[in-house]
Amino acid sequence: MSVIAACLLALIVGITEFLPLSGSGQLFVFSKFFGICVTDALFHSFRAALYFGSAFGALLYYRTQVLDIFRDRLIFLGLVRPVGKPRGMDFGKRLGMLVLIATLPLVPALLLNNLRKTLETGPYALAVVSFLFGISGTILYFTTRGASECRGIHETELSDAALAGLFQVGAIFPGFSRTGIVLSILMCRDLEGPAAMELSGLMGIPALIAAGLVERNSASRAEGVPPETALLGLAFAVSALAVFFTIRTVTEWLSSHRPTCFSYWCWGTALLSLTLFLISA
Repeated sequence: MSVIAACLLALIVGITEFLPLSGSGQLFVFSKFFGICVTDALFHSFRAALYFGSAFGALLYYRTQVLDIFRDRLIFLGLVRPVGKPRGMDFGKRLGMLVLIATLPLVPALLLNNLRKTLETGPYALAVVSFLFGISGTILYFTTRGASECRGIHETELSDAALAGLFQVGAIFPGFSRTGIVLSILMCRDLEGPAAMELSGLMGIPALIAAGLVERNSASRAEGVPPETALLGLAFAVSALAVFFTIRTVTEWLSSHRPTCFSYWCWGTALLSLTLFLISA
Protein backbone atom coordinates (compact mmCIF):
# COMPACT_ATOMS: atom_id res chain seq x y z
CA MET A 1 0.00 0.00 0.00
CA SER A 2 1.49 3.33 -1.04
CA VAL A 3 1.61 6.39 1.20
CA ILE A 4 -0.77 8.26 -1.14
CA ALA A 5 -3.32 5.43 -1.06
CA ALA A 6 -3.03 5.20 2.73
CA CYS A 7 -3.61 8.95 3.13
CA LEU A 8 -6.59 8.93 0.77
CA LEU A 9 -8.23 5.98 2.54
CA ALA A 10 -7.56 7.50 5.97
CA LEU A 11 -9.08 10.79 4.81
CA ILE A 12 -12.14 9.02 3.37
CA VAL A 13 -12.70 7.06 6.58
CA GLY A 14 -12.09 10.11 8.78
CA ILE A 15 -14.61 12.20 6.85
CA THR A 16 -17.31 9.52 6.54
CA GLU A 17 -17.03 7.64 9.86
CA PHE A 18 -19.12 10.18 11.80
CA LEU A 19 -21.29 11.12 8.87
CA PRO A 20 -24.25 8.88 7.94
CA LEU A 21 -22.12 7.27 5.22
CA SER A 22 -20.59 4.10 6.77
CA GLY A 23 -16.86 4.68 7.08
CA SER A 24 -16.19 0.94 7.07
CA GLY A 25 -18.25 0.55 3.90
CA GLN A 26 -16.46 3.43 2.19
CA LEU A 27 -13.11 1.87 3.16
CA PHE A 28 -14.14 -1.52 1.76
CA VAL A 29 -15.44 -0.14 -1.55
CA PHE A 30 -12.53 2.23 -2.18
CA SER A 31 -9.99 -0.43 -1.19
CA LYS A 32 -11.52 -2.64 -3.86
CA PHE A 33 -11.45 0.32 -6.25
CA PHE A 34 -7.70 0.80 -5.61
CA GLY A 35 -7.09 -2.94 -5.95
CA ILE A 36 -6.04 -3.46 -2.31
CA CYS A 37 -6.42 -6.93 -0.79
CA VAL A 38 -8.88 -6.78 2.11
CA THR A 39 -7.98 -10.11 3.69
CA ASP A 40 -4.27 -9.87 4.51
CA ALA A 41 -2.51 -8.72 7.69
CA LEU A 42 -1.62 -5.37 6.12
CA PHE A 43 -5.24 -4.38 5.55
CA HIS A 44 -6.44 -5.55 8.98
CA SER A 45 -3.63 -3.64 10.73
CA PHE A 46 -4.34 -0.58 8.61
CA ARG A 47 -8.05 -0.73 9.35
CA ALA A 48 -7.33 -1.08 13.09
CA ALA A 49 -5.19 2.08 12.95
CA LEU A 50 -8.01 3.93 11.20
CA TYR A 51 -10.56 2.84 13.81
CA PHE A 52 -8.29 3.81 16.71
CA GLY A 53 -7.51 7.14 15.03
CA SER A 54 -11.20 7.85 14.47
CA ALA A 55 -11.97 7.06 18.11
CA PHE A 56 -9.15 9.36 19.23
CA GLY A 57 -10.43 12.20 17.04
CA ALA A 58 -13.93 11.83 18.51
CA LEU A 59 -12.46 11.64 22.01
CA LEU A 60 -10.66 14.94 21.44
CA TYR A 61 -13.81 16.64 20.19
CA TYR A 62 -16.05 15.31 22.98
CA ARG A 63 -13.38 15.63 25.68
CA THR A 64 -15.57 17.87 27.88
CA GLN A 65 -18.43 15.37 27.88
CA VAL A 66 -16.07 12.44 28.44
CA LEU A 67 -14.43 14.24 31.39
CA ASP A 68 -17.89 14.90 32.86
CA ILE A 69 -18.68 11.18 32.59
CA PHE A 70 -15.43 10.11 34.27
CA ARG A 71 -15.72 12.79 36.96
CA ASP A 72 -19.16 11.48 37.89
CA ARG A 73 -17.78 7.91 38.14
CA LEU A 74 -14.95 9.11 40.39
CA ILE A 75 -17.45 10.92 42.61
CA PHE A 76 -19.57 7.77 42.76
CA LEU A 77 -16.53 5.77 43.91
CA GLY A 78 -15.68 8.40 46.53
CA LEU A 79 -12.36 9.28 44.91
CA VAL A 80 -13.34 12.88 44.14
CA ARG A 81 -15.35 15.32 46.24
CA PRO A 82 -18.56 16.63 44.59
CA VAL A 83 -17.50 20.25 44.14
CA GLY A 84 -17.66 22.48 41.10
CA LYS A 85 -20.63 22.45 38.74
CA PRO A 86 -23.56 20.31 39.91
CA ARG A 87 -25.26 20.64 36.52
CA GLY A 88 -22.15 19.35 34.80
CA MET A 89 -21.96 16.36 37.12
CA ASP A 90 -25.63 15.51 36.64
CA PHE A 91 -25.23 15.80 32.91
CA GLY A 92 -22.12 13.60 33.01
CA LYS A 93 -24.00 10.96 34.96
CA ARG A 94 -26.84 11.01 32.46
CA LEU A 95 -24.53 10.89 29.46
CA GLY A 96 -22.56 8.03 30.98
CA MET A 97 -25.73 6.00 31.46
CA LEU A 98 -26.92 6.74 27.92
CA VAL A 99 -23.60 5.69 26.37
CA LEU A 100 -23.41 2.56 28.53
CA ILE A 101 -26.91 1.42 27.57
CA ALA A 102 -26.21 2.12 23.89
CA THR A 103 -22.92 0.19 24.02
CA LEU A 104 -24.18 -3.00 25.72
CA PRO A 105 -25.68 -4.50 22.50
CA LEU A 106 -22.20 -4.39 20.92
CA VAL A 107 -20.98 -7.16 23.26
CA PRO A 108 -23.10 -9.97 21.74
CA ALA A 109 -22.62 -8.32 18.31
CA LEU A 110 -18.97 -9.41 18.39
CA LEU A 111 -20.26 -12.92 17.74
CA LEU A 112 -21.19 -11.72 14.26
CA ASN A 113 -17.56 -11.00 13.37
CA ASN A 114 -17.05 -14.33 11.60
CA LEU A 115 -20.17 -13.68 9.55
CA ARG A 116 -18.76 -10.25 8.60
CA LYS A 117 -15.49 -11.85 7.49
CA THR A 118 -17.40 -14.37 5.39
CA LEU A 119 -19.34 -11.54 3.77
CA GLU A 120 -16.22 -9.48 2.99
CA THR A 121 -14.35 -12.41 1.45
CA GLY A 122 -17.29 -13.90 -0.45
CA PRO A 123 -17.80 -13.58 -4.22
CA TYR A 124 -20.85 -11.35 -3.73
CA ALA A 125 -19.27 -8.99 -1.17
CA LEU A 126 -19.56 -5.86 -3.31
CA ALA A 127 -23.17 -6.66 -4.20
CA VAL A 128 -24.11 -7.11 -0.54
CA VAL A 129 -22.30 -3.90 0.45
CA SER A 130 -24.13 -2.09 -2.35
CA PHE A 131 -27.45 -3.36 -0.99
CA LEU A 132 -26.58 -2.23 2.56
CA PHE A 133 -25.60 1.23 1.34
CA GLY A 134 -28.92 1.48 -0.45
CA ILE A 135 -30.82 0.43 2.67
CA SER A 136 -28.89 2.95 4.84
CA GLY A 137 -29.60 5.79 2.45
CA THR A 138 -33.29 4.93 2.18
CA ILE A 139 -33.79 4.68 5.94
CA LEU A 140 -31.99 7.99 6.49
CA TYR A 141 -34.02 9.74 3.80
CA PHE A 142 -37.47 8.73 5.01
CA THR A 143 -36.87 9.00 8.76
CA THR A 144 -35.15 12.40 8.96
CA ARG A 145 -36.97 14.45 6.34
CA GLY A 146 -40.07 14.84 8.51
CA ALA A 147 -38.46 14.87 11.97
CA SER A 148 -39.87 17.51 14.33
CA GLU A 149 -36.60 17.94 16.32
CA CYS A 150 -38.12 19.26 19.53
CA ARG A 151 -35.90 17.60 22.21
CA GLY A 152 -32.36 18.52 23.22
CA ILE A 153 -29.57 16.34 24.61
CA HIS A 154 -30.73 16.98 28.20
CA GLU A 155 -34.11 15.50 27.29
CA THR A 156 -32.72 12.28 25.83
CA GLU A 157 -34.38 9.25 27.40
CA LEU A 158 -32.84 5.89 28.24
CA SER A 159 -35.18 4.26 25.72
CA ASP A 160 -33.67 6.46 22.99
CA ALA A 161 -30.18 5.18 23.76
CA ALA A 162 -31.34 1.57 24.06
CA LEU A 163 -33.08 1.65 20.69
CA ALA A 164 -30.17 3.41 18.97
CA GLY A 165 -27.71 0.95 20.51
CA LEU A 166 -29.75 -2.01 19.37
CA PHE A 167 -29.93 -0.85 15.75
CA GLN A 168 -26.26 0.18 15.55
CA VAL A 169 -25.35 -3.51 15.81
CA GLY A 170 -26.07 -3.75 12.08
CA ALA A 171 -23.12 -1.44 11.45
CA ILE A 172 -20.75 -4.36 12.01
CA PHE A 173 -21.38 -5.04 8.32
CA PRO A 174 -19.75 -2.58 5.88
CA GLY A 175 -22.28 -0.41 4.10
CA PHE A 176 -24.75 -0.22 6.97
CA SER A 177 -24.02 3.19 8.50
CA ARG A 178 -23.77 3.32 12.30
CA THR A 179 -24.07 7.10 12.41
CA GLY A 180 -26.86 6.99 9.85
CA ILE A 181 -29.03 4.53 11.74
CA VAL A 182 -28.43 6.29 15.08
CA LEU A 183 -29.34 9.69 13.61
CA SER A 184 -32.39 8.12 11.95
CA ILE A 185 -33.61 6.56 15.20
CA LEU A 186 -32.97 9.59 17.40
CA MET A 187 -34.32 12.22 15.01
CA CYS A 188 -37.32 10.02 14.29
CA ARG A 189 -37.91 10.18 18.05
CA ASP A 190 -37.84 14.00 17.83
CA LEU A 191 -34.29 14.73 19.02
CA GLU A 192 -32.64 17.80 17.54
CA GLY A 193 -29.94 17.17 14.96
CA PRO A 194 -26.98 18.40 17.10
CA ALA A 195 -28.25 16.40 20.10
CA ALA A 196 -28.57 13.25 18.01
CA MET A 197 -25.08 13.86 16.61
CA GLU A 198 -23.60 14.31 20.09
CA LEU A 199 -25.02 11.05 21.38
CA SER A 200 -24.06 9.27 18.17
CA GLY A 201 -20.50 10.58 18.47
CA LEU A 202 -20.15 9.48 22.08
CA MET A 203 -21.57 6.07 21.21
CA GLY A 204 -19.05 5.80 18.40
CA ILE A 205 -15.99 6.01 20.67
CA PRO A 206 -16.39 2.61 22.41
CA ALA A 207 -17.75 1.09 19.19
CA LEU A 208 -14.64 2.11 17.22
CA ILE A 209 -12.25 1.00 19.97
CA ALA A 210 -13.94 -2.42 20.00
CA ALA A 211 -13.75 -2.60 16.19
CA GLY A 212 -10.06 -1.69 16.31
CA LEU A 213 -9.32 -4.45 18.81
CA VAL A 214 -11.17 -6.96 16.62
CA GLU A 215 -9.11 -5.89 13.61
CA ARG A 216 -5.87 -6.18 15.58
CA ASN A 217 -6.83 -9.73 16.47
CA SER A 218 -7.66 -10.47 12.82
CA ALA A 219 -4.29 -9.04 11.74
CA SER A 220 -2.44 -11.40 14.06
CA ARG A 221 -4.17 -14.38 12.43
CA ALA A 222 -4.07 -13.23 8.81
CA GLU A 223 -1.36 -14.02 6.30
CA GLY A 224 1.07 -11.46 4.96
CA VAL A 225 3.35 -8.83 6.44
CA PRO A 226 1.80 -6.00 8.51
CA PRO A 227 2.56 -2.44 7.33
CA GLU A 228 5.38 -0.40 8.81
CA THR A 229 4.74 1.52 12.02
CA ALA A 230 5.17 4.83 10.18
CA LEU A 231 2.34 4.00 7.78
CA LEU A 232 0.04 3.02 10.66
CA GLY A 233 0.95 6.22 12.52
CA LEU A 234 0.14 8.26 9.43
CA ALA A 235 -3.23 6.53 9.03
CA PHE A 236 -3.98 7.13 12.72
CA ALA A 237 -3.11 10.84 12.54
CA VAL A 238 -4.94 11.59 9.28
CA SER A 239 -8.14 9.81 10.36
CA ALA A 240 -8.07 11.47 13.82
CA LEU A 241 -7.73 14.98 12.38
CA ALA A 242 -10.36 14.33 9.72
CA VAL A 243 -12.82 13.02 12.32
CA PHE A 244 -12.25 15.98 14.65
CA PHE A 245 -12.97 18.61 12.00
CA THR A 246 -15.79 16.61 10.42
CA ILE A 247 -17.68 16.28 13.70
CA ARG A 248 -17.24 19.99 14.41
CA THR A 249 -18.48 20.95 10.96
CA VAL A 250 -21.43 18.58 10.76
CA THR A 251 -22.62 19.42 14.31
CA GLU A 252 -22.84 23.11 13.39
CA TRP A 253 -24.42 22.23 10.05
CA LEU A 254 -27.11 20.09 11.68
CA SER A 255 -28.30 23.04 13.75
CA SER A 256 -29.98 24.44 10.64
CA HIS A 257 -30.12 21.46 8.23
CA ARG A 258 -31.24 17.86 8.16
CA PRO A 259 -28.99 14.94 7.15
CA THR A 260 -31.39 13.82 4.42
CA CYS A 261 -28.98 14.93 1.69
CA PHE A 262 -26.43 12.29 2.75
CA SER A 263 -28.83 9.68 1.41
CA TYR A 264 -27.71 10.60 -2.09
CA TRP A 265 -24.08 9.89 -1.20
CA CYS A 266 -25.10 6.47 0.17
CA TRP A 267 -26.99 5.70 -3.03
CA GLY A 268 -24.04 6.89 -5.12
CA THR A 269 -21.66 4.62 -3.22
CA ALA A 270 -24.13 1.78 -3.65
CA LEU A 271 -24.04 2.37 -7.40
CA LEU A 272 -20.21 2.43 -7.39
CA SER A 273 -20.06 -0.80 -5.40
CA LEU A 274 -22.54 -2.48 -7.72
CA THR A 275 -20.57 -1.29 -10.76
CA LEU A 276 -17.33 -2.72 -9.34
CA PHE A 277 -19.14 -6.01 -8.69
CA LEU A 278 -20.46 -6.24 -12.24
CA ILE A 279 -17.03 -5.43 -13.69
CA SER A 280 -15.30 -8.07 -11.58
CA ALA A 281 -18.00 -10.71 -12.14
